[in-house]
Amino acid sequence: MSQPASLTPEIIGRAIDNTPLNGALKFIIAVAAAGFLFDSFDITIVGYALPKIRQEFSLSPTQVGVVGSSALAGMGVGSWCWGWIADKWGRRVVFASTVLMFSLFTGVAGLAGSLGFLVGARFLTGLGLGGMVPIDQALVTEYAPARIRGRVAAMLPLCWPMGYFCAAGMALLLVPQVGWRWLFAIGVLPAILSFVIRRRVPESPRWLASQGRHEEARESLHFVGVTDEKLEQARRDVAGLPARAQVREATFRDLFTPPYARRVVHTWLLWFCSNFAATGFAVWLPTIYSTYYHIELTRTLLYTFIVAGTQVVGRICAFGLIDILGRKTLIVIAYGVAGCAALAFTQSVTETSLLVNAMVYVFFQDIGNLAMTVYTPEVYPVRIRGKGAAIAMGWGRFGGMTSPLIAGVLIGSGNLMLVWGMIGAMQFLASGLTLVLAYETRGNLEAVSRVA
Repeated sequence: MSQPASLTPEIIGRAIDNTPLNGALKFIIAVAAAGFLFDSFDITIVGYALPKIRQEFSLSPTQVGVVGSSALAGMGVGSWCWGWIADKWGRRVVFASTVLMFSLFTGVAGLAGSLGFLVGARFLTGLGLGGMVPIDQALVTEYAPARIRGRVAAMLPLCWPMGYFCAAGMALLLVPQVGWRWLFAIGVLPAILSFVIRRRVPESPRWLASQGRHEEARESLHFVGVTDEKLEQARRDVAGLPARAQVREATFRDLFTPPYARRVVHTWLLWFCSNFAATGFAVWLPTIYSTYYHIELTRTLLYTFIVAGTQVVGRICAFGLIDILGRKTLIVIAYGVAGCAALAFTQSVTETSLLVNAMVYVFFQDIGNLAMTVYTPEVYPVRIRGKGAAIAMGWGRFGGMTSPLIAGVLIGSGNLMLVWGMIGAMQFLASGLTLVLAYETRGNLEAVSRVA
């Protein structure tokens, strides 16, 4: 049988949608999920190290905020820059490069002898961290069959709190005994993953076809079990569909035109608000426990370890619900409840109530975070999916960058209650914006990302 001369996104999408979840797809998902786990581990360890870093460098609350924000600033820049590279040079090369970058500079940060060195190293770590998440998510989204795409794509953000959990566990074991620097030394290990990506993970067939590299796209499809026979059947199926008006391929400039305005405004603000709330909470919680509420360091790390475990439970629940309730419903409900839990902190005065409030908050926050991460790449067409998702997530990084700084100023002036109110307000805003502006994205990827 002769091979088709070219492949279109519709043909590739239908062929993938008719493919079972096999070993090759599971391998790609597992590697991508490992990238998420290592990314969250490397970004989170600074929060667990901050009580000791604060003592060693005699930092003020504002300087603590600078340390907590430095990687987020790098992530914002990295998200924007790597998105262009991914849409021009491919998803796989960015995936491997960003993993290698954030791993190496995490180790460099552990050698810091001054505040400036530490902030600079964390910023460079963030450059890699910021590019990995959106491109990793886009790669898996483009390989996943429609009927299970929500759950497949959710496997990645499901691993995000597992990185928190591992970081909290390692901090509990290491920081009280040998200090904070060993946490950063362990953060170098993910560099091994970059070699696995380069040698074993195939490039996205949808991206390859969009670049006119049809034979390479066919090879990537063969890797995940899509045979030439299945491609021919998909071609016949597409040819039998009712004709629709031709729509030119989207370009980056299209992001700033009226048809895309609603999804751009929503995803940018959604990521900014949710990351502002989540990062301010994650970076400052150990320091607030130990400094403001005067909880002993070992108990502080134990409590944050329990909170991190609750985040894993929240994401597991979201994983089971993402294809049942849909992305929009989960985001609206979860961020709304998280906002209420954040406000409840203003009434918490005991260690037990602080722990329970934190557990409720992160449980629903992480349900919303998982649904948001799955939703974002689905609203953008293939040719601008990397840039569209990366820029939206980049705004999230800048939201995460500003919240530890603002929280540091407020805590330094004795206004901790305003910090909780600010976090709650951002969660309510994320929920409300989604209720008004979002649309459901279950179904065939080409169909849900197309602009009418």
